[in-house]
Amino acid sequence: MFTLDVASGTPATPIMLEASGHTPTLRISVFGPLTVHRGETELSANQLGGPKPRQVLEILLLSFGSAVSKSRIMDLLWSGNHPAVALPTLESYVSVLRRHLQPGTGRSGPLRTVNGGYAIDRTLVELDLDRFDRLVKRASQAVPHAALAMLTEALELASAPLLGDELLPAWAEEERILHASRVGSARVLAAETALAVGNIAQAVAWADAAAKEDPLNERAWTALILGLERNGENTEALRAFDRCRRIMAEEMGCLPSMALQEAQHRLLANTAATHKPFATRAAVQVTGEECFPAPLAAREKTERLRILIVDDHTTFADLLAGALDREPDLRSVGAAKSVASAVTMFKETRPDVVLMDLHLPDGSGLNAAERILSETPEVRIVMLTGDPSPAALREAARMGICGFLPKDGALGLMLDTLRHARAGNLIVHPALVAKLGGTSASAAGLPAK
Repeated sequence: MFTLDVASGTPATPIMLEASGHTPTLRISVFGPLTVHRGETELSANQLGGPKPRQVLEILLLSFGSAVSKSRIMDLLWSGNHPAVALPTLESYVSVLRRHLQPGTGRSGPLRTVNGGYAIDRTLVELDLDRFDRLVKRASQAVPHAALAMLTEALELASAPLLGDELLPAWAEEERILHASRVGSARVLAAETALAVGNIAQAVAWADAAAKEDPLNERAWTALILGLERNGENTEALRAFDRCRRIMAEEMGCLPSMALQEAQHRLLANTAATHKPFATRAAVQVTGEECFPAPLAAREKTERLRILIVDDHTTFADLLAGALDREPDLRSVGAAKSVASAVTMFKETRPDVVLMDLHLPDGSGLNAAERILSETPEVRIVMLTGDPSPAALREAARMGICGFLPKDGALGLMLDTLRHARAGNLIVHPALVAKLGGTSASAAGLPAK
């Protein structure tokens, strides 16, 4: 399993902890929102002492069972530019985590101090990411029916993105990319295994998903085309082969494998024998009514809340859009990167809520908000920032912005705020109020969330 110290060129140190047969004292999930179960108590991402302590835990979980040095953790937390007081600050974060994760046990709980760094004792923690890796490894060595059950469980575990709360840090995105590759490989193996045991429909579904995620994965295309062929869907199989052939030619300058070429010959022969021409799809027609969204009051009763993201951090915006689209009652309608494009995209998409970064390349998000609200006063706008000034908060309250949230805050809190934001009621997260240097929420005339 990849660990963060490997990324820095320093091997992570395995921890020789006693395999004492302890029952895990913590159950932790890093797929989707970070959650920690300590007995009957559930801790969410925003109940671990703040963004930095939460990120310390996530960094250690990604190197599950291996030591991560304090210097490596500091480099990740502060993007290689840590303050002079970074070491005592990190140690204070660990103390905060221990109070939440292992109250009353000090250093003897799951979060251990070892080898000049920290680590999670894997004998005391059950981690969904670790279970995913173990299931896939066991499946690769098992007989087909048993392997299929293991892979099905593994893919169900990994149905949500890794660290779904952590949208901003580069190290989290790097881990997501690496993990997505592992999930893709597991999905291809599952498709091949399902073909081997005759579960054709599931094989086609997995192979199709794998080919869409990685169009250059020839194993995925092979499982998809062979699955469609075995299911009697010759026309769809030929279409899939044609997509595969074009992608291979354009991206790699080569033909599909011999196995796929042989499958194409069989499919052409079978299609010709049945005298069935390719099916054609009816043209899609868009009526005038479909060009313009319904009024807000009508949409809220029947449709998902439509949200426009305004942020020049592309990775953050893409991950947030994905998180919105996975919610049953929310969906992203697009992402703008500047004041000018925010106003233009708002006019084009007419969202219910705008999630706006305060600092944009061509000016303040407040400028974009004012232009949008002047045209559509009923729209809800929630601002994201790490450092609002008292003047910015007062201006936001004046123009009718609904809330200010920290950009590195928990995803769940952000989603709930988007759902419940109401015009005329500015909510400011306490973490932002604390950064105003003695200016309290009440002094500014603002409610704290």
